[in-house]
Parts: sequence; C-alpha cells; structure tokens
Amino acid sequence: MPIKYNLTKYDMLSTRIKKVSTKRPPIQMSNEERSVMIKAVLIAAFSSGHSWQTYRTLTSNGSTLNNPEIKKEYTEALTSKWRYITPFDIVEVSTANIQDRTFSEWLLFNVNRDYHEEYKKAWEELKSEFSKDCDVVERRE
Repeated sequence: MPIKYNLTKYDMLSTRIKKVSTKRPPIQMSNEERSVMIKAVLIAAFSSGHSWQTYRTLTSNGSTLNNPEIKKEYTEALTSKWRYITPFDIVEVSTANIQDRTFSEWLLFNVNRDYHEEYKKAWEELKSEFSKDCDVVERRE
C-alpha cells in the first residue's frame, strides 16, 4: 500500500525555497527563482526562529523598526537564513497579522530603495498565498 502525504501550501512553498536555495548564487537566478528567494528572505526576516527582535517588534505595536539589531537580522536573513526556512516559519509569519503600514516602515528602514518594488511584490504574493482558504492540489516539477 502506498504511503500518503498531506502537503499544505506551506509545505509546497518550503519545498520551492529548498529547491532554489540549492541551485546557484542569487545573482544568476531567474526572475521566478529570485521571487521565491525574496519571499524566503521576508519569512526569515519576520519569523521568531530566525529574527527574534524583528518578530517581537512587528507583533507588538509601539516599537520602532529603525534600529541596528533589526537591520542586522535582515542582513542575516538575506545572506543565509532564507535557505533554512521551514513550514513552521511560514505558518508563523502567515498568522502574525503584519500590517501593510508596518511592512512599509520595515522596508523603508532596512532594504535598499532599489529593491523596494521587488520586495513589495513578493510581500503581496505572500499575503495572497496566506489568505487562500484551502490548499490547492498541484504538482510542480
């Protein structure tokens, strides 16, 4: 009897991230691969397992996102931590209820202006994926 696996949309995104993380340096990535990488960077930058200070600041209103510790966590997420995203990190960020205003503030203080549009697009795509009610069954090669 075959073994059955229940894969969620979080597992599918995690799998795409793993595939992209093993392929090549970011400079040689296709547009689709780069989009997946940026989504992973955002998840690493916002999850408590990879960026505790940022997560705490994003989920507790009142603190400023303009501090060196948050900038350091983003830099670490960009350089290496994005490669180690798990479905649990994705679920955590999807349920964190990060407001657009808060995301924009984080983006302004931490990401080079040249990449703002790319990050905004990736964030919108993530939010869209997070808001889907049901997991869609699909097979990707």
